[in-house]
Amino acid sequence: MSSPTHQEFRELVRSHTDLVSLIGESISLQPRHGGRHYVGLCPFHPDNNPSLNVYPDRQTFRCWSCQTGGDCFTFLMEREKVTFPESLELLARRANLAIPQNLTRSTPEQDTTKSKLLEVLHWAEAEFHKFLLTQPAAAPARAYLTDRGFTEQIIGDYKLGFHPDDWTWLLKRAEGKFPAKLLVEARLAGEKEGRHYDAPFAVNRVLFPIHNERGQVVSFGGRILPGSKEPAKYINGAESTVFHKSQLLYAIDKARDAIGQSKQAIVVEGYTDCLICHQHGILNVVATLGTALTDSHVTALKRFAQQVVLVFDGDDAGQNAAKKAVERFLAQDVELRILTLPEKLDPAEFLAAYNADGFRALVEQAPEAWEFQFRMTRLLHGGDSIAGRQRILEDMLHLLAQVPNISGSLREGLLIANLAQRLQLSEATVREQLKLVREKKKDRPRPSEPQAAIKDLSREAGRIYRGRLGSEERVECDLLEQVLTAPENIGFVSAAVGEHPVKNPVFREILDACCWEAEENGELTLAGLLGRVENPELKSLIVWIDEQAVAKGLAEKVRESGYDDDGCPAFLKRALDELNWHRATQSHATVASQLSQQADGAGRLDEATEDALLRQAAEFHLKRATRKTTV
Repeated sequence: MSSPTHQEFRELVRSHTDLVSLIGESISLQPRHGGRHYVGLCPFHPDNNPSLNVYPDRQTFRCWSCQTGGDCFTFLMEREKVTFPESLELLARRANLAIPQNLTRSTPEQDTTKSKLLEVLHWAEAEFHKFLLTQPAAAPARAYLTDRGFTEQIIGDYKLGFHPDDWTWLLKRAEGKFPAKLLVEARLAGEKEGRHYDAPFAVNRVLFPIHNERGQVVSFGGRILPGSKEPAKYINGAESTVFHKSQLLYAIDKARDAIGQSKQAIVVEGYTDCLICHQHGILNVVATLGTALTDSHVTALKRFAQQVVLVFDGDDAGQNAAKKAVERFLAQDVELRILTLPEKLDPAEFLAAYNADGFRALVEQAPEAWEFQFRMTRLLHGGDSIAGRQRILEDMLHLLAQVPNISGSLREGLLIANLAQRLQLSEATVREQLKLVREKKKDRPRPSEPQAAIKDLSREAGRIYRGRLGSEERVECDLLEQVLTAPENIGFVSAAVGEHPVKNPVFREILDACCWEAEENGELTLAGLLGRVENPELKSLIVWIDEQAVAKGLAEKVRESGYDDDGCPAFLKRALDELNWHRATQSHATVASQLSQQADGAGRLDEATEDALLRQAAEFHLKRATRKTTV
């Protein structure tokens, strides 16, 4: 029997798709005129009165307000933002229709495609979930989830799973079903020296499936069990063709409709917080995936929400993350609000101690981002004195100067007027001070200027190529390799070296160019960095450093190392800690020298200065002792 043509298969899929049922999965439909047609709120524009009409007899739909209309393929293409071939494939799978070989884009023997990756990920999700529910080896995982307050329903609805402590368990389960190469492409497995192994994010971990907006599983997050000696508490699967963590939010598939109905998205920092919120009936909640909120995240949320509320833990790390978020998104055309929870609680702890109504009340009271930062700055400096008001003005204008794409905008004008009124200053004065702050920022040497000033660049580059570096320079080189292989982490490195630039002038030049590229273009890419750097020798060195990073497999090491509470990869955090230790050692050497001169009578230190130096020395020795016990 010959395979159907493309047109024949399209009509077969159409005949197996009930449009009322399909649209009813996304919005609530009400029958009219005895079921001859249905109406509902249109998902393609803000709709208060039902204007979307669905006609079962013709299997078509039309919105009489925004004029969007068509058949089942049109609805899916508009709703999910996919191409026609993708909509055909999605509806075929929904109808349990086998896609003819002549129409599919791959075979098991060919290079993997998006559909095959999604298929193996869906299979793995089922395997992990079944193991969690049925196997004795998963008892500690079930006990952990129970202790955290998860119900059986939430575990089932979100397909939580577990991978046993066996590095080939999933590969063995896949034998005869999927080739090992496909599991590697899906980041469910790895390969080293010709041997395959299950992905580190999964082994002996509780697994949280990560779905895209269409509900397709694209990766997993793994959480260690209590008592584990693994340093990384959470590890996400590595990025793949179908998974980009900086563009995806956890539980967006479950939360999308609630966000669209409420026009509000609540963003928390972890899977557990997100699921506990959903369990308490707060469904318009999503979570970031081990990263800070990105422009891509905000752009995606703006399709559904008019207001985004960022919820941070009440500890110091949460406060710092909130400040960074204000700076990054103040210029976005979305109402951004910041909520830090009281008593240093995270959302799950708050809901356990109080209730959903208490959480919702705090969300509704959350201040706008600008207001949040003003309150924090006023709390820090006080606003009753002239000096305090001046410091508030300086901090707020520094923040405003850091915000991209806001200069000269209406939003900037409104913020300036707000600041002037609250500090009892004229708008003209505030504008003039902002201009001065921006001019100082512009005066900072740009990467293109000092390139020629590096003394004997060829000799320095040769020394780097030959590996003739001091211990601190080696750490700096490692940091650059990590920046080039995982450029989304440039913010952590920039913050760490901001006050104390790196020692090696060539590395400092490259890192400066990286920071400027990320700041001015919103992201750091190798192509953008090479386009920014003019010196050909420096370009060659950047390419060489990138090649070294690839040869070492740093990208995978960074991704699989886990993340701290700020979203910094553990692998990068270790390098930054090592750099800070080198700086502390150098600083201590200076302190020790001053104290030695004082003891010999050669120095002239007043009593307060000497006490301060002695305290610094004592703190250094304490850190060194602690470092020795942890290394």
